[in-house]
Amino acid sequence: MDNRTEKALSDLLTSKKYADICPDTVKNAFFEQTKRHGKLKDADKAARAHLHAITGAFISPDELKNAKKALSEWMAGDEDAFVRAMLYHSSTRERVQIAEKLYARAFSACEELKTILDLACGINPIFLGKMGYTNVLGLDIHAGCAQLINECAQFFKWNTRAKAQDLILNPPEEEADITLMMKLLPVLETQKTGAAKALLENIKSRYMLVTFPTQTLGGKKVGMERHYTEWFEEKIPETHKVIDRFVIGNELAYTLERK
Repeated sequence: MDNRTEKALSDLLTSKKYADICPDTVKNAFFEQTKRHGKLKDADKAARAHLHAITGAFISPDELKNAKKALSEWMAGDEDAFVRAMLYHSSTRERVQIAEKLYARAFSACEELKTILDLACGINPIFLGKMGYTNVLGLDIHAGCAQLINECAQFFKWNTRAKAQDLILNPPEEEADITLMMKLLPVLETQKTGAAKALLENIKSRYMLVTFPTQTLGGKKVGMERHYTEWFEEKIPETHKVIDRFVIGNELAYTLERK
């Protein structure tokens, strides 16, 4: 690696937007784009755009700071601050009004669930903890989100933890009663063809909860439920069966069981 390339990578790793992102993810995005672009400037721009699409669009550094403040207020006794905190991450913001009903429906189709693996978790394990599900492992490429989860878990003495991990570069090996993949599979598939099915086949859980959006961020339906139904059901491994399928809010949900 020449000096210019090394400096560009270093600047990307330490930038305000991506300093909290799993270093493996940042490096992989950078080197993939250097293969595709002849000019270093173009590769750097493309890498930043890719990183924004897979993580920056979900929570910004300022939103992370505000979420941390709101969670501190919640832990100090302000119950209203909990919802404020959840609104700073796009995933929990989209789901905050339906999450309890969604999880109650999905989990009711399963036998006793003691452990949960939450992939690309954002700050969702905090929501699960408040619901009483306190034995959770969360994996996300955003180390800042993982830190918030761990701080809450430590404060409330939950048996919950989170860590920064790239699910494509380093697939999860942990076992759990159920694995959550909330709106995750399409994001993985855009990064690497075949990643969605590979993840489904390798997850070490009896149950899985997989969800998809039914409308765009702008609120348009544009046939997304039908598209993801056909796309996903084609990818379900023969070792898995659908035990429930439902739509709630703007989310299409499948509960799977390994045969």
